[in-house]
Amino acid sequence: MNLYAVIMAGGSGTRFWPASRRNQPKQLLSLTGQRSLLQQTVDRLGPLAPPERVLVVTGSMHAEQVHEQLPELPPDNILAEPMGRNTAAACGLAAAWVARRDPGAVCLVLPADHLITDERLFISTLERAAQLAAGGDVLVTLGLTPRFPATGFGYIETGEVVDPDPPAVSRLAAFHEKPDLATAQEYLDGGRHLWNSGMFAWRAEVLLTELERHLPELASGLAELAPALGSPEQGAALGRTYPGLPAISVDHGVLEKSSSLRVVKADFGWSDVGSWEAMGDLWELDLDGNASQEGPVLALEAKGNLIASGGRLTALLGVENLVAVVTDDVLLIAPRSRCQEVGRLLEELKVKGREEYL
Repeated sequence: MNLYAVIMAGGSGTRFWPASRRNQPKQLLSLTGQRSLLQQTVDRLGPLAPPERVLVVTGSMHAEQVHEQLPELPPDNILAEPMGRNTAAACGLAAAWVARRDPGAVCLVLPADHLITDERLFISTLERAAQLAAGGDVLVTLGLTPRFPATGFGYIETGEVVDPDPPAVSRLAAFHEKPDLATAQEYLDGGRHLWNSGMFAWRAEVLLTELERHLPELASGLAELAPALGSPEQGAALGRTYPGLPAISVDHGVLEKSSSLRVVKADFGWSDVGSWEAMGDLWELDLDGNASQEGPVLALEAKGNLIASGGRLTALLGVENLVAVVTDDVLLIAPRSRCQEVGRLLEELKVKGREEYL
């Protein structure tokens, strides 16, 4: 089985502002350890895919930084989108690139900005998904066992169990949008719903066939692009064709309409690193629950704070449950409970014309 790892690195990571900016989004940041989230993603895929079979789909303004962070990848393996057209186009572009070389190869599609704690189980789960994809005309998604009633994730409702041996494989009954808290609790209690991880496995030719069936306009644009992929004409062809492609997620555009879905249950320890609040579980804590990325912290009567001070001494006195993030040009202070609302600040900066801070 030939296997390609496709890493989706086109997001903006607005909830990690002000560290995450237009010119350096979350996936290019080193939020845990010395390696960026993107580099860690490539590192953990080493047992499955050598560098020549790793693709990164990213925005054209970040392609150079991706190449600098991943010099081991051939330059042609960095697919630079001239503009974002959502995940159906990005997945289709990678599948078209792979299909030019090996139509029957399996694509493992993974976000660039997640953290995994049990990497051995992660690899074995991906192998299970890849084997399913290699053995049939199916689209495989990984569903994460929910740990709490999350309202910030989409859910997958599982159907008939196809293979109970762990990691279990099921048919997919339905996708569900982000629920309210009561519904999320029902999902958690019922045991049939999994978090939608955004991780997939499929043969390149199978996805392209599904795109022809469900998103013919996108499939037509990709067919027009295909002869130029991997050639010196690739950039020009993307510039001509990509802006006209429909902007829709692969979930809404394909997976929700397909009758060829399988779900692999995943329990390998996962964090989407969705906001500063998530770092409370990932950074080292002092005895009062203050977490700091780097730099010394002097805390008196201070509890539960999250600090990213860029190596500066942070002095805390009588404050609780705050987030403080310092960059060269911005200081962010907010309650931990409102980390998900950081995007509101970016909207206000746009209104005020302060583009230099975005």
